[in-house]
Amino acid sequence: MINRVLGLFLIIGILIFVLSFFSTSGQSEDQYQAEGPSRIQSVVILIREFLWGKASHSNAAVSVTTAENPQEIFKRAYRANEKKAYLNAVEEYSKYLKLVPNDASAYYNRGLVHYTLKRYNDAVRDFEKAVEIDPSKTYAFLYKGYAYEMISDCKQAIEDFEKAISLGENKNAELYGHKARCENRSKNYDEGFQDALKALNIDKKNAYAFFELAYAQYGLKKYSDSVESYTKVLQFSPNDGVAFHNRGLALVFLNKIPSACKDFQRSSEIGYFDSKKKLDEYCK
Repeated sequence: MINRVLGLFLIIGILIFVLSFFSTSGQSEDQYQAEGPSRIQSVVILIREFLWGKASHSNAAVSVTTAENPQEIFKRAYRANEKKAYLNAVEEYSKYLKLVPNDASAYYNRGLVHYTLKRYNDAVRDFEKAVEIDPSKTYAFLYKGYAYEMISDCKQAIEDFEKAISLGENKNAELYGHKARCENRSKNYDEGFQDALKALNIDKKNAYAFFELAYAQYGLKKYSDSVESYTKVLQFSPNDGVAFHNRGLALVFLNKIPSACKDFQRSSEIGYFDSKKKLDEYCK
């Protein structure tokens, strides 16, 4: 900066000298101007080029020092996620997206990191952006559905699950299990029942799908079937307090109170608070 100022003063001094030299010969100056740029104009041009040259050099220096290869930033983000350095991954993906703002994969990847961090609203925004850029991005719709489910917007989640299915994700037991959960929570037990069965046709050992099947059966008042399905859940997850509690409720409707009380007791021991209320209600 100091050198720039000194250089400017030097050129201004030259300009003053030239002006003083030509001030005594206006005729010669006019004749020279007719033939081409005057010496004064030349000096002005020189000053301008000097200033622009300095500015251009400065800008180039900034460009060299700040510009990064976007691919390298993307790789850093990906590696950070693999190392579970999630906050760093978000930061690097954000840097990348400033340089490459229309990359659907980067939005999807950053959305996955937000999802892992349980920042579901942020995840939704990134997945929304990903499918806006690339409407055929199946997994962005899938995880958008999961994220909406986590913020209790099951209506939108079901729409996203259905979109993922229409794009070819129709052999995913987890998808059908989560879709069944949303349908059950919306009291659409017939749909929940059907989707839970689809999940189990794909993966016969899917405890999550068995739980949603049992839940739908209970909602449809198929209490014996519900007891059987909850028993399957407990074979896979023997410490599932909610499954013990829910099986107990189905047993109550079958008038099997002693068995129901055993389930409520076990559920309470595991730590499911609602079962204590049922013990007080049915098992005194």
